[in-house]
Amino acid sequence: RFCETPPATLKYRASELSLDLDMVLSHYRVEHAKVRYLQVGAFDGVSGDPIYPLIERHGLQGIVIEPQKDAFERLKTNYACFQHFHFVNAAIADHDGCSTLFRIKPDARGPEWLHQIASFDRNVVMWHARMVPNLESMIETEQVRCLTFETLFKEQGIESVDLLQVDAEGLDAEILRLFDIPARKPAVVRFEHKHLSIADHEKSIGLLVRQGYRVATSGGDTLAY
Repeated sequence: RFCETPPATLKYRASELSLDLDMVLSHYRVEHAKVRYLQVGAFDGVSGDPIYPLIERHGLQGIVIEPQKDAFERLKTNYACFQHFHFVNAAIADHDGCSTLFRIKPDARGPEWLHQIASFDRNVVMWHARMVPNLESMIETEQVRCLTFETLFKEQGIESVDLLQVDAEGLDAEILRLFDIPARKPAVVRFEHKHLSIADHEKSIGLLVRQGYRVATSGGDTLAY
């Protein structure tokens, strides 16, 4: 059970210190000169992305994964000014092969985040219908490559990463499970939880806490260190 918020903190809410990824990376880099991250669901690498503003500041390098072909091409263009990055046009799954991704048609108009809601679960995409009129008519499918973390690590020739960032539109808990946190144990884990059930979110936090992580939540994301 988490500690209750002290009354003084509630009274002076504007002065409360919020833990964010920038602060965590600053602390981690005191003893680690290089930080390699793995981002699952990178989209175009810029839109609503928590890592992009920190790349130069912390000298980050890593592997960015995005299944949508058009977003993947924009991702490579947006990262063209950086070195030490590897791009993978695929989705993480429990098998190697192909699967059907539900995504938004390229010419669809709507909120700026509209094209970021692709998912293997059509219901997750349709969850946004309350905010996007006629959303159902904007959905199309795309066959995308899938690979396991084992295959990814073998192809990239790595054994570990310092930071795992996951934005998988409702499959975040499953991605954490597939990553095998106890075995690979990245120093920092950040994932989107807003599409997870309370049970799946609690299960994910429990997995991390049992491995010694401290956890903070903000908005729709969870940060563990």
